[in-house]
Amino acid sequence: MKKKKILFILNTYSFMSNSINPKLPMAKIYKKFNEEDKTWNNFFYNNLKSNYYTEKDYPNLNKIILGSDKYLDFLENKINKLKPDLIFTNIDNNKIHELIGKYKVIKKIIWISYKLNEEKILSLKHNYDYLLSDNNYILNLAKKNNFISFKMLISNEPMSIFKKDNYLKRNEKIYFSGSLGNDFKNRLEYLLYVKENFELKVRIRNLMERYKILNFLNFILLKVLPTFANYLFKKKLLPITNKLKFINEDEVFGKVMLDELRNHKFCINIHSDFDRNNTINARVFEALACGCLLFTDENKFMRKIFKHKQHLIYFKSKNDLKKKINYYKKNNKAACKIAKKGNQFFIKKHQSKIRLNDFKRILKKIG
Repeated sequence: MKKKKILFILNTYSFMSNSINPKLPMAKIYKKFNEEDKTWNNFFYNNLKSNYYTEKDYPNLNKIILGSDKYLDFLENKINKLKPDLIFTNIDNNKIHELIGKYKVIKKIIWISYKLNEEKILSLKHNYDYLLSDNNYILNLAKKNNFISFKMLISNEPMSIFKKDNYLKRNEKIYFSGSLGNDFKNRLEYLLYVKENFELKVRIRNLMERYKILNFLNFILLKVLPTFANYLFKKKLLPITNKLKFINEDEVFGKVMLDELRNHKFCINIHSDFDRNNTINARVFEALACGCLLFTDENKFMRKIFKHKQHLIYFKSKNDLKKKINYYKKNNKAACKIAKKGNQFFIKKHQSKIRLNDFKRILKKIG
């Protein structure tokens, strides 16, 4: 029986492209990204090959390699040549949505876990047949608008089989990697508080101001004078009101980030306003995959899956977080025990291999 073809059109952020040499052959660049990328969707791409013929495209990467006026033509030619039975994407790009929407005989499924409204859902419904999400708000919005949808949590590949001796030798700085922006004000305030009380290692994208008006002015500056604005950020002159700039390091991704996370005992996570009580973000699964003791904000959605003081530590306020970090820094035995159970539970119930089986069931349902 002939294998069905799936084209994965996957998102990359600008910081992920900083290390590439655009003069290298595209095949070599893609090979490097494939080796580095440990996300669940890239795991699907690599591990569906026994059942499907899989191909992959990175549009944002193609912009750098080919130029902004050619990447859409490149993608269109790839679709026309491959003639996939299914297109799966997690990218947020209206031009790409419109291109994919032209292919009426191809089944199309989009993964969404970013902030959107009803107008956006209807626009996506016009171009895609199915929606996949881990966010209850998005799923309810899709259901309201008769957009066929499936619920599936994200995950990560296991990066560590927990060993006590290894854990006790790890760095004791509190680790955070992720984004800041308009939907992350609460995250910013917690990170600033932790910085004042503990040693913190941060790799932050979109380092924001504490006040909206200054964020708006910085946005204008980046748009009008991008080179000058980036110089000011690099020299730690911007953002004006955010002291995290003095300790912030360039964001890394994939295997590099996960290897770094594996060398830290403690990781902190704060959900965005949009995600809180609706889903579990990527950092939770990454921290547990790496055998860290995770401190994370209260989340009704998470509470149903991960248990307090068994798999991770929940905190309710800044003062509560401070007390709990102090306690587990002084009690390595208790920290080690919870980190081990969290890692074991993740491997047993929530690693990417298990999500892949969920995805295969979804593929069978859509035919």
